Amino acid sequence: MRGAYLLPVLGLAAAPYVDALQLHRRDVPATVHITLERKPVTQPSRKRDSTVDVTVDNHSDSYYSLNLTIGTPPQKVVLSLDTGSSDTWVNTADSDECSAKGNPCKPYGTYDSGASSSYKKLSTFMNDTYGDGTNSYGNYATDNVTIGGTTIKSMQFAVAEKSDSPQGIAGVGYARATYQEEYDGKVYSNLPQALVDSGAIKSPAYSVWLDDEDATTGSILFGGVNKAKYLGELQTLPIVPRDGQYVSLAIALTEVSVEKSGSSSKKYTTSLPLSCSLDTGTSMTALPEDLVNEIYKELDAGYSTKSQAAYIACSAMEKDYNVTFGFSGATVTVPVSQLVLPYTEPDFDQGDCIFGIVPSQAGMNLLGDTFLRSAYVVYDLANNEISVANTNFSPGKDDILEIGTGTNAVPGATLMPSAVSSATGNGVEPTGTGAVSEPTIMVSGTVTLTQGGSQPTATGTAASVESTSSEAGAAALPTSNSGRLLSGLAGVGLLLAL
Repeated sequence: MRGAYLLPVLGLAAAPYVDALQLHRRDVPATVHITLERKPVTQPSRKRDSTVDVTVDNHSDSYYSLNLTIGTPPQKVVLSLDTGSSDTWVNTADSDECSAKGNPCKPYGTYDSGASSSYKKLSTFMNDTYGDGTNSYGNYATDNVTIGGTTIKSMQFAVAEKSDSPQGIAGVGYARATYQEEYDGKVYSNLPQALVDSGAIKSPAYSVWLDDEDATTGSILFGGVNKAKYLGELQTLPIVPRDGQYVSLAIALTEVSVEKSGSSSKKYTTSLPLSCSLDTGTSMTALPEDLVNEIYKELDAGYSTKSQAAYIACSAMEKDYNVTFGFSGATVTVPVSQLVLPYTEPDFDQGDCIFGIVPSQAGMNLLGDTFLRSAYVVYDLANNEISVANTNFSPGKDDILEIGTGTNAVPGATLMPSAVSSATGNGVEPTGTGAVSEPTIMVSGTVTLTQGGSQPTATGTAASVESTSSEAGAAALPTSNSGRLLSGLAGVGLLLAL
């Protein structure tokens, strides 16, 4: 259900490391809010976007999606929301995947360019390959796109003539990370910037709230923050560049601690600081093996290389345990109840469930949905910053403030002093698929579980934050936890994303 919000913008006094908010009182703030219902589907996917607040569907605890329409007259499609990629693309009905037996694309909709009077084919093409091995290939085009009641005229996206996924993607990362920019050197306005260009929002920034593991919806607020959805204050951190370029929405993880009721907190800095992408298109949280093993030991969890799945006693979800993630003094606390997923496999020990922290592959360190459900995250692409706070699982009445332009544009956010702004741990070279002779770009991925068992206009930078040297580390997949014996596990594929 869609709602319009008429909210005054509040002026706040300056605090240490924060300038006074450059907000203007207005009758109608430049934000758009969208609420989506949770819909069970057979296959998960990816991520999302800016001052349009989009409530997103959490399908099988594996991905979130949004509805939009394309063309004249409008054609409805359901796309995966993806903070880990930047292109938006849709399937055609006659693509390899959609023309397969059983009509696998029907639940998500397809796009018929011939049926739209506002369609225009472009001379460039997209050839994205995702972390789960799926590929989409087709020409870029422009058409009218409507999302959350806001129509973007002649927005650029790709029409996948060939793809391995029944559902397209709404990529909301940096515009400089699109396939077209990467391989043709041409920057275009992807979804966040297109919303700015349309006048719907002021800045290419958006906030994400996924709610808890049992929730039927989540949300994205393009161009704004909702103070009702988080606890405490937003703490701002610099996005960590890769090879000097801002291409991934990653921040430096500096500490992890495990708190168990009745015992002292155990803090770990193994392999840290580490650059980690905050990726809505990845179900799991993936960290280096040596750090993950410390967490496993403390929580009596384990990992099976055979099924590439982590396990923990299902009863752990009733325990008063927490895993806290530290980012240069900013913290997000994740209750273990949010990390124990109510899924099992035929070969699991009786009473075991999936655990939401897994060992990473080299260059693929990710804070996925098992982390993000406990966090309220504001992605500020213009200023190369991410602000985080602990989520409010029981929010009251919405309190939405517009994100403006310039530095310190996120309302109520405090810039963390001396935050780590340089760290390694993210970055995998693109790999080709052989589909065409041109290079491909790896951008995303997903996890499947069996139940039941133009460039954004940068008006500021993170340069004011003092950076510290980093220590890196990504590791190979580990063997099972030596503290427990595992029978073989099956049916859970770990497919992680950049």
